[in-house]
Amino acid sequence: MNNWKFLSAVIILVTVMMIMPSKSNAASLSETEKLVQKAENAATVLKWEISLEHRKTKYADPVTLPNMNFYNTTKYASQLAYNAIDTLSAQEKASLTKRMESNVDIHLDRSMAYIDAITSGKKITIKTENLNESYRLNPLSDQTEQAYHDLSSEIRKQAILLYRVYGKSTRDAILDKYKSPGEKARQSIKPVISVKMEIDQLHQLIVINENKEKLLLTIKQIESNANEIQHQKVRQLVYTKLEEAKTIIVGNNSLDKSFLYLSGIIREVIEHPSKPIIYALNENKDVLEINYGTGKVRRLTMNLVPERIYFYNDELYVALLKGIHSSVWWNEDQEGAIAIINTSSFTLLEQFDIDMDPFDIVADGKSIYVSSGSGQWGNIKGYSRETLLETSKSGLVYEKSYLEMHPSLDKLYAITTALSPRDIESYFIVDGKISTGYDSPDYDDYRLTKQMTISPDGKYIFNDSGVVMIAADAKPMNMTYHTKLYSNYEKITFNMKEGFFYTSNGSNIDVYNYKSMEREKRYAMSGDIQNIFYQDGKLFVVSIEELYSTKLTTYAIKAYNVKGNELIQ
Repeated sequence: MNNWKFLSAVIILVTVMMIMPSKSNAASLSETEKLVQKAENAATVLKWEISLEHRKTKYADPVTLPNMNFYNTTKYASQLAYNAIDTLSAQEKASLTKRMESNVDIHLDRSMAYIDAITSGKKITIKTENLNESYRLNPLSDQTEQAYHDLSSEIRKQAILLYRVYGKSTRDAILDKYKSPGEKARQSIKPVISVKMEIDQLHQLIVINENKEKLLLTIKQIESNANEIQHQKVRQLVYTKLEEAKTIIVGNNSLDKSFLYLSGIIREVIEHPSKPIIYALNENKDVLEINYGTGKVRRLTMNLVPERIYFYNDELYVALLKGIHSSVWWNEDQEGAIAIINTSSFTLLEQFDIDMDPFDIVADGKSIYVSSGSGQWGNIKGYSRETLLETSKSGLVYEKSYLEMHPSLDKLYAITTALSPRDIESYFIVDGKISTGYDSPDYDDYRLTKQMTISPDGKYIFNDSGVVMIAADAKPMNMTYHTKLYSNYEKITFNMKEGFFYTSNGSNIDVYNYKSMEREKRYAMSGDIQNIFYQDGKLFVVSIEELYSTKLTTYAIKAYNVKGNELIQ
């Protein structure tokens, strides 16, 4: 027993000796003071690095993250100093700790608060872009609602982080750069999100067979709230949803039978060149085939959100998104996909991934050409129709450029949508490969808008500003100014057999003589025109129409007979 007690005492003594700092390991007071001084010097540099007034003289954009080397250097110097301080006597420790707290810790804390606020601000910028892009694709989608809530959450988070930032001028600068634009976007979309959530709740009430009178009263209240939405087309989308709900509840027998009424939101429409068929994208992931002769609708649901569609040689090419368009989604990180649909069977033939965020898409049978929606400067890339591999790419093109294939298939055009002044560029296509292009001439007398269409004979490029340019093979004439139409337009279609073309703007259709480019007639339609197509002596108008029974609206198609410059219902 005595031996055990002796052994225990030895173990305790050895342990105490091991954990007590020896004089050889302890830093001297002078050495510690030098480490504290180094930490103070580093903290002084850091102090100026987060000073807004100093940053204004040093950086073109002062409201950004500080040089993190300064922060890390100060943090490391602080740790070394505190490690040394811990080996000193209580009196020496107290004095130097006070210096560290006053001259070092305060600047580390303020820097961390500044870094957190800027980091949150950058997140607000990204989430604002996500909300705007989701809203553009479909204002009433679940993705838009989620993007709205994500932005709201980040704005609330930054309000707390901003409170911790030292200096009112710095807080105001961060708020102006990051929070204010995000809050402006959030507030502008808030009425839409509120109505969207009310519509979701309405559908839940319909599912549980709620009282009909209560449901109709709910629709009336949502319609009243929708009047607060500033954007007219979004209000009309809401009314379309409400009309669909009301039809479920009470039915509707008072529709104008001359229209083919469509279900849901139609956000992208192209025509079949020879059949009474249009292809469309709706508010979800569906690609629709609408036969306006028979009224039959076929639907193909994709696994990704379709962005744009293009028809060529009985195939439908679909650009599919894997993310939200963003100027800071850089080229090396981008991804997306392309789907190919057989239009005869309306089935998916192929789907393959691409290393870019697709924005617009065209094809010529040999290759599929895609422009990028993100990353600022990128390329138009060509993918072989046979192998589905990338085979060519253009020179630099700015993000979100629309593409137009020339009828001869030997060149395509790209028009910028995110740069001002706007520019058109022409590219040669040789054996399914795109080459480096050249810009359109500079014009001081007019400004182009976003959409362009090449006439079926390949002679002219029509811009929806009303400007008409020459589409020539020779560079000196290509994309040069030809004339300007009577007014700008939203959609255009051609009746080359009789020598006319038609443009729409709002609820009006203008009839132009193709040879003279003069407007000959104007017709006022009943609804807000979304698209127009000419085929076999008929003009087909896709519009948003007001329903007689409820004054709500829905998408519809109506055909007009064409004779010369006359439209006959």
